[in-house]
Amino acid sequence: MRKDIMRSSDLRKKRIRKKRKKRFLITLSVLVVIAGGILFAQYIINKENKKNSQNVNVQASKEDEKKSDPKENENKKDSKEENKEDKPLLKNKNVNPEGDKYAIEAEKVKSMIEGKGEKDDKKIAFLTFDDGPSTTVTPKILDTLKEKDVKATFFLVGNAVDNKKHEDLVKRAFNEGHALANHSYTHNYKTLYPGNHINIDAYMDEFNKTNEAIKKILGDDFNTRVMRMPGGYMSRKHYKDPNLNAFDQKLSEKNIVSIDWNALNGDAEGKKRGAGELLERAKKTVKGHDKAIILMHDTYGKEGTAEALPQIIDFLKGEGYEFRSIK
Repeated sequence: MRKDIMRSSDLRKKRIRKKRKKRFLITLSVLVVIAGGILFAQYIINKENKKNSQNVNVQASKEDEKKSDPKENENKKDSKEENKEDKPLLKNKNVNPEGDKYAIEAEKVKSMIEGKGEKDDKKIAFLTFDDGPSTTVTPKILDTLKEKDVKATFFLVGNAVDNKKHEDLVKRAFNEGHALANHSYTHNYKTLYPGNHINIDAYMDEFNKTNEAIKKILGDDFNTRVMRMPGGYMSRKHYKDPNLNAFDQKLSEKNIVSIDWNALNGDAEGKKRGAGELLERAKKTVKGHDKAIILMHDTYGKEGTAEALPQIIDFLKGEGYEFRSIK
């Protein structure tokens, strides 16, 4: 009897455990299903939020474009459009047909610098930029020139021209009607002027190499016979360079004209100047020159020149100057 009671009690306990286990499994299954549903719902919500966020960003970007300066957007659009299609070349010239209307022959400009030019009442300014191009300064200068409807002359350094990231700047300057001139390939005084004497062969090699670098970008019809010596031709005279006469003869044989300057903004005179100081230096050095050939720079670190340029141009216009380039 006692054994039967114990056996009956064990069976009840087993049935209870079995029922508990079954309830546990059912509960666990329900929880798993609920958890899965929650996770799936969260996934859908996150996906929808991400989509909405992207739409908001796109819309905000469009709104920003609408709110931005329409003139600035138009300038950027115009620059891109002009660079899409290269302007035609004049055979053996350093300006395109449009720019040629504003260009004066280098021989005449040289005579102006030397004070031997024709005497008239015209006031002419030649804005010249050395040592470029650069991605930080040249675009700002081109923007200002475009906005002010002014043509200039860029004396390019060949190894900067050969830098792929500058290729579009060379095209843009040319396409917008500016004159391109030669400022050596390396701008290295030790190579060009060893012992402070002109190495004529080395200099001419660099001149030719720079011309070829520009031709690779613009085409074989391009040619510039306008050049500016690093340090200026005047520095060779100052140092009484014994090779200067032979160099002059070589330039004459090749129909190359060396162009110096008679005014400047002082952006390469040692200490770094702010835009206001550069403007005042330009005003001071232009004074007394009806024909002003103004030296400035558009290489890296010359952001002050880009900043001062609009004021320099406005000053010159106010003084009655017209603007020309050099061919």
